[in-house]
Amino acid sequence: MFKKNISVSSTHQLSGKDGKELRKSVLKAFPAISEEQLGLLLPGKSGLVQTKLSNRCVVYSQEGGNPLFFDPDGPGGLLPTVYALAVLPQLLPQLHTWSEVSGKVLGGADLFLQGVLVPQGGLPDFLAGSPRSLCVPGNPIPFAVGKMAVSKAEAVREGMKGRGLTLLHTYGDLLWQLGDKAPPNDGFTAARIYPTQAAIAAAEAAAAAADSEAGEGGSGDAAGAAGGAAEAAEQLGGLQLAAAGSSADAEGGGAAGAEGSEAAGAAAEAAAGAGSAVDMDSLLEAAVLAGLQALKNADLPIQGGDFYTKFMVPAKPEGVMLDIKASKYKKLSKLLDNFEKDKVITQKVVRKQDCITAVNRSHPAYTGFAGMQAAGAAAGAGTGSAAGSSSGGRSSGSGGGSGKVQITYCFRAPSSLRTVFGEAGARDKDRLYSEAEVAEALAAYAAAQGLASSDGRTIKLDRLLAGSLFNKKEPENEGSDVPAAALRKRLLDKLQLHHRLVRPSQQGDVEVVRKGQVKPIVISGERRFGRNITAVSHVESFALSADEMAGVLQRKFQTSCSVSKLPGKDEKDCEIMMQGDLHKQVAAFLAEQFGIPLALMEVKSKGK
Repeated sequence: MFKKNISVSSTHQLSGKDGKELRKSVLKAFPAISEEQLGLLLPGKSGLVQTKLSNRCVVYSQEGGNPLFFDPDGPGGLLPTVYALAVLPQLLPQLHTWSEVSGKVLGGADLFLQGVLVPQGGLPDFLAGSPRSLCVPGNPIPFAVGKMAVSKAEAVREGMKGRGLTLLHTYGDLLWQLGDKAPPNDGFTAARIYPTQAAIAAAEAAAAAADSEAGEGGSGDAAGAAGGAAEAAEQLGGLQLAAAGSSADAEGGGAAGAEGSEAAGAAAEAAAGAGSAVDMDSLLEAAVLAGLQALKNADLPIQGGDFYTKFMVPAKPEGVMLDIKASKYKKLSKLLDNFEKDKVITQKVVRKQDCITAVNRSHPAYTGFAGMQAAGAAAGAGTGSAAGSSSGGRSSGSGGGSGKVQITYCFRAPSSLRTVFGEAGARDKDRLYSEAEVAEALAAYAAAQGLASSDGRTIKLDRLLAGSLFNKKEPENEGSDVPAAALRKRLLDKLQLHHRLVRPSQQGDVEVVRKGQVKPIVISGERRFGRNITAVSHVESFALSADEMAGVLQRKFQTSCSVSKLPGKDEKDCEIMMQGDLHKQVAAFLAEQFGIPLALMEVKSKGK
């Protein structure tokens, strides 16, 4: 429900009484957690904010923090966000699916029962409509939240086929983007969820220890090692596909069993360590100034919570977490009060809400602000690959890492041709092949079936190749000899073309796989309603959010930007409209900052 365009309708701070009622509702909705655990999410003295969205969903968060709970159905329907599950993974009962399937779910697809991994003891009982979170083996933090489409009895009666989990919220969707967007652990990517490196290393170490002890031949030690190996095997292979318990069970990595709490603790420690490396006070102050730079006088007055959500969060460097609780201010109101004391802004209480009513744009702090990139460098912001990939010479506060976008084309076999790709290809219907792998598979199939000529230059058509690659009106039929090169081209033409795009970013490489050719970004300078404008569309082709990109362009070129959906029933991308004729500058900026080749941008000027 958060894949389509949504907007913030209203934001207001809950009163102390309403905050207590919310905490009671959370404890009632999630009886598995204690009051102490709830304190990790909703500290007793923290301010709580309620945000209403255009899709009628209500979101609850700490003041200046990430969205933690959302209510999709009205009172009594509270569900945790992925941000909350990153802190308390056991808030909801969990389902598991393969890492390979996670990409489909991140794209907005519901989970079918065939993709559910069943524990060795079988699935626990569940009713239709009961909430569940979704994980991959080896990563203890859930990446999606939904409700069961059927009960366990119905699922068993249908042979574990059909729709299983109706998706409500995932990592990376528009609800997730209301927060700081920091990945919960190293297994989270935009295209797919992977087992964590800690889980993989622990499983490999357990297996190596078992092999070593068994090799020494000590009966007592060997028995202990065998027990450890059995435990490791249970963690790694204790889940199986619901449709059929095949030997492919263990391919998905580790399970989130006994190892889950340890991995979650390690992730929490890593997040704490990353947070301590950032001067949060300086980062928040810079985010306020960056937000004020983007704030127009027409937007005033604006509530403090709306200013944080709409202007401060989009202005922060990519991969860096804004955490007011980790600063000396503790509350957003105190942070803004500090700027009012310095006479940068003017505030006024409007309908019991603190609102920014004016900005002193001649103040030295405002005029001397050098941008979030410089502020982040001065504060020591950015950890790991984000720090390594940031560039001090860039003027934008958000963007990619060093390097260029890499695009490789690959192919998927339709069901009629999977036999050509061997047993593995027939089993994995979503597998993608490079052009070289397609040629190798065809050669191997021809050799196995005795179809290749002695010199390898021609291949005799069998019933499968003749029926799948040639139509009835063509002269080639079963038994015909066809040049191997021509047959390879025929086979490639019958496969489904995909492209794999890897874009460097400050959080690491972003990888997406989509059908067909890459859709180029269109940048056009136009004249509409008597004014020069620049229209930018299809940034989604390069795993970029149109809303976020609008904020980046607005700060870079100091111009107003708006985002609207492109016309067309089947069109899912958006158009960014900027004031002014900037089409050449935008193209150069995207090439330099995000590594997008100029060859994949259509830059044109029309209507002048």
